[in-house]
Amino acid sequence: MARRSALLTLLLVLLFPLFGVEKAGPSFRVGIVSLDAGLEDMAEVVAASAKAYGPRIHLDDRQHQVMLEKQNLHLEQERIDALHAAYMKQDAATVAALQQEQVFGEISRVLDCNYTVEPYQSELATLLRSGKDALDWYMQHSQYDGLFILQSQAMGDLNRILVDFLFIERTTLLDRLVQYGSYRSLSKELDAHMFRLLGSPDQGALCFEQGNTAFTVFVDGFEHTAPDAPLFLPVGEHELVCTSLGYEDKHMTVTVRSKAIQYITVSLTKIKHPALQISSQSGSATWFADGRLLGTGLSISLLEPSYPMVLSGTKEGFESRILQLDTPLETLEVSFTPVELSNEVLVLDSQRDFYKRLRNTILVFGGYVGCIALSKTYQTSQPLWQVGMVATSSLALVGSVALVMELASYAARAGSHL
Repeated sequence: MARRSALLTLLLVLLFPLFGVEKAGPSFRVGIVSLDAGLEDMAEVVAASAKAYGPRIHLDDRQHQVMLEKQNLHLEQERIDALHAAYMKQDAATVAALQQEQVFGEISRVLDCNYTVEPYQSELATLLRSGKDALDWYMQHSQYDGLFILQSQAMGDLNRILVDFLFIERTTLLDRLVQYGSYRSLSKELDAHMFRLLGSPDQGALCFEQGNTAFTVFVDGFEHTAPDAPLFLPVGEHELVCTSLGYEDKHMTVTVRSKAIQYITVSLTKIKHPALQISSQSGSATWFADGRLLGTGLSISLLEPSYPMVLSGTKEGFESRILQLDTPLETLEVSFTPVELSNEVLVLDSQRDFYKRLRNTILVFGGYVGCIALSKTYQTSQPLWQVGMVATSSLALVGSVALVMELASYAARAGSHL
């Protein structure tokens, strides 16, 4: 007894500044404390398991009564402190109000859990090993309602790991031998113990292990978009549908058991669509599907297309084409726009050049007509008129042919687009 008192006194002297007394909230606060060095990774495993399978604690009658008494004691202490402060200030009205009979509120049977991993401290670990009094004191001054206590013991090449839970009484949650440091191997077993300890008796959990693709789960017609986290369901049979774009729906019936975790691996089958033939109206191009290179050519075939799909094509000197395909197709024709036609400034420059050439051609034709008219009026036998007519007619003919060819090229490049 003397040794225990001495240890508690040392605890008060060394560690009291570390623990500020905070006002208790409406949550169930749990500390995770290691009594041996080197258990930081194990503490993180315990914290992850607790947060996943114990986000709330469901109190039984005894636990509910203990929490209610604890709350009432806390509120009564607050009233006494306030009464003392009012006496010191000689505030008669406040004293009178605080001396009236206090009615304490009810506490919920389901409380949100808040978990905190405490860093390892050798002095604290030594004192907490001294017995229940030290643990109770630590919980009181840390404002914890429960405590996970982690211990380890070296046994040759193995490590014995013990995880206890302290709330009302101390319960051993896990006692296993592992290869030193391989704490992750304890995750599934720890999850099961954690769920049995903190879970609702009216619920079970489904844990989905993805097969070949991400998917969405519908349970009894309601969507659940996070299958990577445990899915808590009422006890009984449920209809599940797993869906993913481009894959066949998978239907299954599961029976959920109280405080039990079921692991389900979902592997979906791709929907088979007819082959897709892709053709270019603008010559050979390079094709991509969902960022994956398909090849280069005037046309290309996709034997097992999946939808939705992002199809893209590139061609030197032309704007790239990006198409979103949501429904199955068998043939697809794609045309590309030349770079100069995709830029408004370049298009305007091209139009200005065209109009200049058209103007020059019209002027040459006018010169040719003028030469003919003048030759019939003045000295028709003069050889210079013959030279002028030949020159102007040749220029007009060349300009007209060039203009027609440019118009044909422009029309071919503009083309029609998908």
